[in-house]
Amino acid sequence: MKPIFKFMHIFVTALFIVSVIGCGADDEKDTADVMLDFVDTTWQIGTIDGAKFEDLFTLQDPEPEFETESMLAANSWVFNADGSFTGALEFILTEKYSDPVSSMTQKITITSEGTYTANDSTLTITKSDLKVDVVVTLEPKAVWEQQIQGKTVEELQNDFAEETKRGFGSTASAVLFKEGVGYTWSLAGDTLTLSKGNQKIALERKSK
Repeated sequence: MKPIFKFMHIFVTALFIVSVIGCGADDEKDTADVMLDFVDTTWQIGTIDGAKFEDLFTLQDPEPEFETESMLAANSWVFNADGSFTGALEFILTEKYSDPVSSMTQKITITSEGTYTANDSTLTITKSDLKVDVVVTLEPKAVWEQQIQGKTVEELQNDFAEETKRGFGSTASAVLFKEGVGYTWSLAGDTLTLSKGNQKIALERKSK
């Protein structure tokens, strides 16, 4: 059994696409003393440049060695009235092997928090911190124990988790909302659109 980590390109590619909107920087604008309609509302990323966000995490070229299932389990963002914002993305990816019959599931959680300023047309990210957490589960444990030597299943799970987290290292600083970047925002019904140049990210209202 030889787990392959080529699926990491799915996440790196998707995160890069999100970060493209954050390339470059605008002069920060003062927060206007106006009531902003998008604050204190939970949003989810709907599309990026017209492409459905969940489609970014679908394998285009499945590996023949194993079956892969992926799911975007969490996708929520809140811009608070006090000028702070929080966000969370969660991916669950499972690789199923046929010889021997076994599986590896990775739960990848990305949390983001920071601060922003805004007026009636521009939203500028002033601080953005990112955290990536990975939990790996190998099933059934007895099968994996027969395939590995010198380590426990728990140690192997931790090794795989650390390897996955390192895969985000080169992109983490540019992922999601990048510090110093100003977005033009517009609200139409239940859709909040953030634009930067020719790039557009559409967020859909999850709750009022």
